[in-house]
Order: sequence, then C-alpha cells, then structure tokens
Amino acid sequence: MPSSKSSDVDVLVVGAGPTGLTMACELLRHGITPRIIDKALAPTDKSKAFGIHARTLELLDNIGIVDTFIKEGNACNAFDMYDCGEPLTSVMFDSIESKYPFVLMLAQSDTERILHEHLESYGVEVERNTELKKIKQTENGVVATIRTPYNSTEEIQCKYLVGCDGAHSVTRHQLNFDFKGAPYPNYWLLADCNIDWKYPTFHLSIFIHPTGVTAYFPLREDRGRLMFELENSPIDEEMALPVIDDVHKLMEERGIQHNGLSDPNWLAYFKLHHRMVDKYSEDRVFLCGDAAHIHSPMGGQGMNTGIQDSYNLAWKMALVLKGNSPEALLESYNTERHRVGKQVVNLTDTATKMATIHNPVVSVIRNKVVGVLSKITPVQEKIVSTLAQLEFHYKDSPIVEERWFESKEVEGYVPHGNDLKAGERFKDYSLQSRDGKSTTELYKLLKGSEHELLIFTGTEPEVMEIDEISKIVESAKQYGALIEAHLIIGAEEIPTGLPEVVSSWIDNGDMHKDFGAAKSSLYLIRPDGYIAFRNQPASASDLEEYLATIFI
Repeated sequence: MPSSKSSDVDVLVVGAGPTGLTMACELLRHGITPRIIDKALAPTDKSKAFGIHARTLELLDNIGIVDTFIKEGNACNAFDMYDCGEPLTSVMFDSIESKYPFVLMLAQSDTERILHEHLESYGVEVERNTELKKIKQTENGVVATIRTPYNSTEEIQCKYLVGCDGAHSVTRHQLNFDFKGAPYPNYWLLADCNIDWKYPTFHLSIFIHPTGVTAYFPLREDRGRLMFELENSPIDEEMALPVIDDVHKLMEERGIQHNGLSDPNWLAYFKLHHRMVDKYSEDRVFLCGDAAHIHSPMGGQGMNTGIQDSYNLAWKMALVLKGNSPEALLESYNTERHRVGKQVVNLTDTATKMATIHNPVVSVIRNKVVGVLSKITPVQEKIVSTLAQLEFHYKDSPIVEERWFESKEVEGYVPHGNDLKAGERFKDYSLQSRDGKSTTELYKLLKGSEHELLIFTGTEPEVMEIDEISKIVESAKQYGALIEAHLIIGAEEIPTGLPEVVSSWIDNGDMHKDFGAAKSSLYLIRPDGYIAFRNQPASASDLEEYLATIFI
C-alpha cells in the first residue's frame, strides 16, 4: 500500500454515524474545523436506532436543527405492556418536564441525513471509504494512519482524535481497551415492515409471552419495527435470513393482533450485548457512543447516549483548542459521561432481564408488581423522566461547584424546597422583558456556544446586593464572548440601581422559586445546558475564583 501524504488538523473524528456527525457539527459550531472519516462507502439505509428522547431533542434545539427532526419524525406518546395479549399497564409520556414530552420516532438513516446536511452547511464533508488503520500518540498530539479511497495511506497529525466508530471500534482496539460485558443468551428476530396495527398506533409496546418477549416500535402510522425474543431457539450462523412468514408465525403464536404485514426492508437474526470500557479516553484519544458502550435497545437509549457524549465533549475540546481553558478540562469528559454510560448499561440490563423472565412463578410476581407500581403517579413520572434522559446529572463532576448558603446562614432566606443543584439540568421558563412589551423562553436565551450567567436579584434585594450585582456584571465583561450575562428580576417592582445588561428579564416567581433564589444568586450555565456553578448570596469574588478554574 503506497504512502501518499501527511496533513495537519485540530481534531480527527472517526465514524460518521449520529455520534460522529454530532461531534463534527458541534466542533464547527464552537469554531473548530475537524476532519471526519468513515470506512463505509455510503451512509446507512437502515432504520437502526430511531428513538430520539426529550433531552436529545433539547440539545438539537440548541444546535438549531430540531424543527427538521420534528417535521420528519413521529411523536410517540406512551408505553404499553401486554401479558399474553391482555393489557398489563400503560405509561403516558405527558408528564415529561420538557418542551418535547414524547419519543420522536425517526429512522437512523434520516437522522444521519439531517446531521450530514447540517455538516455540509459548514462546508465540511464526510470522507468516505476512508479507514483508520493505526494510532500513535505523541507528547503534543496524535498521528493517525488512514487508508484513503485510492488504497494509499495518509498520516494525519492531529491534536485530538475522537473515536465514534461503533461497537467494533478500531480506535478502541488501538487503545487496547477491554470491552467488558457479555451477550444475552437468546437470539432475537428483527423485522422492519408495514404493519396494519390493531393497538394504539404511536405507543411503544411490549408483549410478554411464555415463548419470548416481543417489542413494537412505531416508525410511521403504517410502519414499524418488531423484535422477537427467540427463547431456546439456537440460530445457526449459516442458516438463511428470516422471511416475512416467520414474522406472521410468531405474531400468531403470541396472540399479537394485526390486519397485515408487508413490504419488509430489513429482516435479521441478532444477539443483544451489554459491554463497556473502563474509561472513555487515554491522553489525546477519546471514545464516544457505541465505541465506549453498547447495551440492550430496551428504552431506546443507545443513540441518545452517544449523541450526548459528543455534545459533552465538543464544547470542552473547543475551549481548550482555542486556548481559553486548561487541558485538564477534558478530564471531566470521562468522569461525567462514564458515570452516565454505566447508569444506562445497568438500567437497560435490568429492564431486559425483567422483560425476559420466563419462570412462570417469577413472571406472575413481576406482572403484579409492574401493574401496581406503574399506576402510582410518582413512579410513572420517574420512569418517563429517566427514559427521556432528564434524570442524568453531573453533580459529582470536578468542574461543577456551588457556594450556596442555607437559610440559617443567610438572613432573610426563605427555602422553597427542592431547588436546583450544580451539575443538574433544568426545565424551560417563560420570562417577560424589562419594559413589559415582549416575552421569551429561558432556553432561547441560552442558545449559543458560550457560558451563560444568570444573575437573580432575589425577591427583595437590598442596596448591598444590588451593588454586588453591578460588580458581577463587570467581572463577566472581562471574559468577553466566553460569558453572556442575563439579569433575572424577581422583585414585584424593578429595583433602582440595577446595572444595565443587554439581556434583562422579569420572572413571575416560578424561576426564582425553583432555583432557590430568595436572595441575590448566581447560576453559571455550561454550553451543554447544565449548571456549572451556583452561588448565594451572589458574590463577584466567588464567581471569579470559580472561573479561574475553568478558563485561562
């Protein structure tokens, strides 16, 4: 194989599935131009992963492309479970505290197309039929040897390499990382086809049966995916692929009602695995998505977790490459996302094992427990919030901090209950302009690639608090475009002496209560929408000390 050339780039992204495309798009949005390669000749034409959850939709909203996803996908608003054809439980998604209280069903092929079009809008293309062959790390970067479409080699000198190259990741193999875990014992049959369905059209459905569990995922009104667990049915790797008659037979055996199945475009036998690496990075090489973790598709968590891996890493990498943050910032990627990945793997493993219980006594107990618990409203809310990936947080991260004093330590503090903590996500809120002529949503204020500083006045700010707020505004200005300040006024009347801030808004009280801002307070929001720092009473010196840990 002849050698051809050597080239330099800040970041090489390996793999152009949803995770890799998100990584490349996010780097570009944050001002870094990567190269992105993929060994496949063309994008996938299969549906593959197709459930997009609320938290991922919020991120796509911030990126600016969620409307395209919503337009092309279908909203799934409930989860149903049946036992031998009889309804066991139904969980609605309308309790999800998000602008997107549903699971958006969209084929992975369409997700990749939308992300690729967004990538092209930056003038960057995926380099296809291009394969990573070798990685060598140096003191100041990575040398990646790739095979080009012309069967020659190229050495790419990059500062960082991000492996988004799937379950069989070459990047992971080059790092010699163990992919710890195991396959589940039973084979499954997958069928993507037209279905004339007799059950609620846009509900996820699980059918429990002594011969195996069946899962149904609606793609469109007339099309969906069926997955059949084949208990005690060994599959010979040499045997022919399944046919639509096999699907008809399984549907009849398990009492799953329909008026017809037709036009299959994907029929396959496969095994489920749960595997994970011990760490997501080594020096200047990082793993995202299936390269780092794979698990059961129960709950549709996989693609969402990969996209959020990239979303977490990209803004940090951009800050470091621009010289705005110390390289130590990148260490938080492993701390934050490995914990989330482990939770997802454990969660889906538990759900899969629960769904595939076949012991007749234990299955009866499971069904009764599920039936009772799922009717309890707080339990339902917890289930759907976890499924939507709204429960994940970074409270234990080394780059989040709070200097927050409880009511007994701050005179006049009135506790409002479960206020937010550093490292958490928060819901959206409606705000009114200072002159009362317009309204906006909090999430709209937070769009962009910078850190956002929310300065709460508190409900009755004293002169000393207002003076400190003025100092905080001046401190934030020193960081230029890295920080955008927003004044959130919680008093019934606008206090005199407040500093002039381009973004100044009046809160009706809900936001102050949820953020626990009875006194003047600060919340610094990271580019990925999580709370980086919170501070009460608001202190310019406290803020400056925190900022010195994440910015140069």
